[in-house]
Amino acid sequence: MRVNRRTLKTVGCLLVALLSTMASASSSVAPNDDSSLVEKVAVRNRLFTVDKRFELGVNVGLTFLSRLTEHYTFNLSGAYNVTDWFAVEARLGYAYSRHTSTADDVSAQFLASAAKSKIDDLSDMWEMTAHGVVGVRFQPIYGKINLVSDLAIHFQVYGWLGGGAALFKRESPLICVQKSGNTCSQYFTQNQVGPVVSLALGFRFFIPTTQNHSIHLEFRDWSYLDSYYQNVDRATASVANQTAGGTLSPNAGVTNLTQWDIGYQYIF
Repeated sequence: MRVNRRTLKTVGCLLVALLSTMASASSSVAPNDDSSLVEKVAVRNRLFTVDKRFELGVNVGLTFLSRLTEHYTFNLSGAYNVTDWFAVEARLGYAYSRHTSTADDVSAQFLASAAKSKIDDLSDMWEMTAHGVVGVRFQPIYGKINLVSDLAIHFQVYGWLGGGAALFKRESPLICVQKSGNTCSQYFTQNQVGPVVSLALGFRFFIPTTQNHSIHLEFRDWSYLDSYYQNVDRATASVANQTAGGTLSPNAGVTNLTQWDIGYQYIF
């Protein structure tokens, strides 16, 4: 097989160009520049580690599904990460709470009606105010989201379980103990301290370029025992006789307060 000089020259030029390209690619990764390599294995090696570190945080919660009451919770939190996947956390805070417009409408319509002499109060009317809980946080899932080519957000997925105590208040929308003409100037109110259980599922995002700051977004449930009176004689209810012969319901159940919670943690 004959090969002319022009073909040999062309092949030689291609080989030289290929070798030059390979040499250039190998020299572009400097021995002491391992940032790209770190990023490639960051999920496996946890670029952001919280092992044996403390946290201080602030949290704000908004009611996910408002029915008869709505809450806005404000918490301070402190936590210790026993390992990268397990932490103990305490939360202390207060919830601003109130009746929803639905509860106010029910109250106004019922006051104008005289159809029933014996009434059962509404359930799920207890409002949580001051509260404190201690719980454990399981955070076994670590991941990374590439928002743009040069910005990767590292995060944890976690579950939270804990319990504690809270101060609760309740204002009945139906039991009026003091009337003023066709309006009610005072409804039956209660205050008590009781247990509360909290569950959460959320994401914690680490702020890039630092090892000390993170934010979280979670779905949180607060559960506490409900109670209300039934068979109340509305005609004889007064300040001196607020429940008017009524008795507590034996099947009041549990109230579930569900919220979206967003927070910030300083990790040190």
